[in-house]
Amino acid sequence: MTPYYNSFYPEEITGPDLDKLLALGWYRMHQTIFTSSHVGLEEVYRVHWLRYTLSEISNRTSHRKIRKRNTGIQFTIEDFTTIRADHAALHQRYRASIDFDGALNIEECLFGEEGVQRNIYHTKCISVFDHGQLIAGGYFDIGDQAAASILHFFDPLYKKYSLGKYLMLLTIDYLKFNQFEFYYPGYVVEGNSKMNYKLFLGKEAAQYFDPDTATWKYFQESILTNGSANSE
Repeated sequence: MTPYYNSFYPEEITGPDLDKLLALGWYRMHQTIFTSSHVGLEEVYRVHWLRYTLSEISNRTSHRKIRKRNTGIQFTIEDFTTIRADHAALHQRYRASIDFDGALNIEECLFGEEGVQRNIYHTKCISVFDHGQLIAGGYFDIGDQAAASILHFFDPLYKKYSLGKYLMLLTIDYLKFNQFEFYYPGYVVEGNSKMNYKLFLGKEAAQYFDPDTATWKYFQESILTNGSANSE
């Protein structure tokens, strides 16, 4: 296929707007929204945007194990208004522990390098606590019927608790309770497995966007194994 990249700089995004753009394979970046067929990591790779129909996500054994591992953990989900100091500090500890290119900080992720503090999205903030201590945080945007995860981070000392996946489970719990239809976790990458954790909600329920037909198709293992753009 011919690689593509497009971006859009809206003054505002309503709930129906976000639903429509996500359904067309677009995704938030800072205070813009974009779509792309490839990403530059160690080299240039093809990406596939994912989504889940929430009613099709079943309670898998792996989900139950993560929930049990986090029994007694407290959490809140609230409207995002400003970047909390404890979130900013935890994100810095998290970023220092990862071996891939993540956002420099929460402000850069949500607002870009310009630092404009006006948020055109309806963003929710997740905070996870162990005995009052923040151990994980995350952000997701909601439309009318769809939502998209934007950023997750956690305390490296709690790595064995699978908090990145736990944040996804908390997100879909919130969305199911509030009767949303779709959840968009981002993309997976051909020839690079670092984003494959997004499939743990259930490959049988996952869909990927086919830009050639502008339709969503159920996940196939073959989309992960066709190699990088350099081999096309």
